Amino acid sequence: MALLRNSVRLLTFKRSDISIINYYPFHEAVRTISSSTRHTSLLTNKNVNEYTQKYHSGHLMHFEDGKDVRVVDMRSDVLTKPNKAMRKAMAEAEVGDDVFREDPTILKIETKVAEMFGMESALFVPSGTMGNLISIMAHCCNRGEEIILGDQSHLFLFEQGGYAQVAGVHPMPVVNRKDGTFSIDEMKRKIRPIDDPHQPITRVISLEDTHNACGGRVLPLAFIEEVSAVAKKHDLVLHMDGARLMNACYALGCPPVDITRHCDSVSMCLSKGLGAPIGSVIAGNKFFIER
Repeated sequence: MALLRNSVRLLTFKRSDISIINYYPFHEAVRTISSSTRHTSLLTNKNVNEYTQKYHSGHLMHFEDGKDVRVVDMRSDVLTKPNKAMRKAMAEAEVGDDVFREDPTILKIETKVAEMFGMESALFVPSGTMGNLISIMAHCCNRGEEIILGDQSHLFLFEQGGYAQVAGVHPMPVVNRKDGTFSIDEMKRKIRPIDDPHQPITRVISLEDTHNACGGRVLPLAFIEEVSAVAKKHDLVLHMDGARLMNACYALGCPPVDITRHCDSVSMCLSKGLGAPIGSVIAGNKFFIER
């Protein structure tokens, strides 16, 4: 796990032969180290892109000493691909017009996810970014409302600040700790007073589990429960960016509902480690999904 933190990696191996390619973001160089050939070479960002296009998962990489290593691409869990059984299921899936809510396969997915999360209803969407965006928009009915979220959260760092540019929702960041949590006291201080017309209105608190920028850390259930209690006390909504929620379930050895029971809404990606080529599902109560 420590090997994978703070960078994207491509691991290659054959028996005892190991080669690692570290792709550090933000225009830093990439270093290739091979324990089998004991050579080190420096790759530019352009070269590493060419490398990974040529040597993607399952392909052999050839070294000058004649040894071969097989590539396992670990740059991201979105690189997982459907297996034969999944492709067969896709080809044979019963389909219909989802605009009229007549696609039986989509309805089954939504029903299954809602049951797994202990929610009333669910909605299939094309991407995790869309899932988070429309969740925030459904919770924040007016422009100028505010969301409290971690300063290292995917919602805050990436996703083009969609909640701000599309929905007019103001972010209020709190400092993420290394384990993906943040100070409950700081969060409480960031909740706006309801009697001051000069300030935005706090409406949503957002968590991320597992936490991407914090090394894939799993949020403790006690922390989620504590945040939920504060949200309820102040009549706020708790949204869970659960793009990799199934990883958290596996790590904790618990069903999804043990995590999501404390949340008002959740977004989960089907394309991150689960093999689906695209898609996410958001879940919450019926009013939320209808909005």
